[in-house]
Amino acid sequence: MSVIAKEATVGQEFSGKPKSVAWERLWTFSGGPFSSSGWPRKNIHTDPEFAMECGLSSVAVSATQFQGYMAELMIQLFGKPWLSHGEMCLKFVKLVPQGDVLTCKAVVRSREETGNGVRFSFDAWCENKHGEKVALGSATGVLS
Repeated sequence: MSVIAKEATVGQEFSGKPKSVAWERLWTFSGGPFSSSGWPRKNIHTDPEFAMECGLSSVAVSATQFQGYMAELMIQLFGKPWLSHGEMCLKFVKLVPQGDVLTCKAVVRSREETGNGVRFSFDAWCENKHGEKVALGSATGVLS
């Protein structure tokens, strides 16, 4: 994983580490408090029968889970200050089944010198193991 430099250019691509979405990740993220009776909660993210009753072919990974993967990529690029000054806007465009592998990517769309440093804007997306986009949008970050 490369950390972005002030000299990064328009068109440069950055990629996060591929993440396999195992049952344990789904249960931990969407199953509710561990101390709850009947854990994990039955919902489209944790229970195959419940998901099928809702018209899905399998459980679906929570979109906010892979939104977190994109935030992780931005933090890797800009460090912790991204949490205070960065922005991200994603649309979730495809369901992700349990067991899929997701990779977040960002391409520099623009680079602007400001009084506070260099502001980068990105086209950002998350793709599955087949290269299909499951989330897409934009992100920004500033290097001081």
